[in-house]
Amino acid sequence: MKAKHLVVLLCAVFLLVLAGCKTVPANVNNDSVIGTWKDSYGLTEYKFEPDGKMKIEALNLGSFKGSYSIANDKITIEYSVVVKKVTDTYSLKLDGNTMYLDDKEFTRKK
Repeated sequence: MKAKHLVVLLCAVFLLVLAGCKTVPANVNNDSVIGTWKDSYGLTEYKFEPDGKMKIEALNLGSFKGSYSIANDKITIEYSVVVKKVTDTYSLKLDGNTMYLDDKEFTRKK
């Protein structure tokens, strides 16, 4: 009976250790987002350049130049709209030619 309790205790400790670990996607870095990405509705397009610069084209609002940076699985995008500085941070996930900014899906243009 003691061996059974020990196994259960060890499994519980192992699961707690795993729960505390956060995996960082290996495929998320500045180079992996370089290119042009368009949402499925054709309303928004992001163009990421190698030097950390980017451009957003929004169908109804125009285009805005700015910058981006990636840390772990987060991307921070900064740009100005008229005189207001905008900073957006999203969870970033890449899956082949599909990019997810939070739950919004974008496809790489060729």
